[in-house]
Amino acid sequence: MTLEDIKNYLRIDDTEEDLFLQSLMEVAEIYIDSCVGEEYKTNDKAKKLAELLQKKIIADLYENRGTTADNIKKDTIVTTILNTLALYQKGDING
Repeated sequence: MTLEDIKNYLRIDDTEEDLFLQSLMEVAEIYIDSCVGEEYKTNDKAKKLAELLQKKIIADLYENRGTTADNIKKDTIVTTILNTLALYQKGDING
C-alpha cells in the first residue's frame, strides 16, 4: 500500500500530513502483524483483507487522533478480519 492509496482513501489532497500518514501506515501494519503474525502476507486474498484492515485502522487513528487502537479491535469487521488472518499463521488456511 502506498501513501497515495491512503490519501485517496481518506480523501486528502494536500501534503501537510504526509509524515503523519506514513507513520500511521507503519503503526497499522505493526498492529496487524503483532495480532496475527506475518504468514498472511504469502496469500493474495489475505493481503487484500489486511490492506482493507490497514486502511480502516489508519482512518480510525487519523480521524480520532488517538495513539491506541483499542477501540478498533472491538469492531466486528475488524475482529473478523483479524481472526481470518490469524488462521493463516496457524496453518488452518493454505491459500
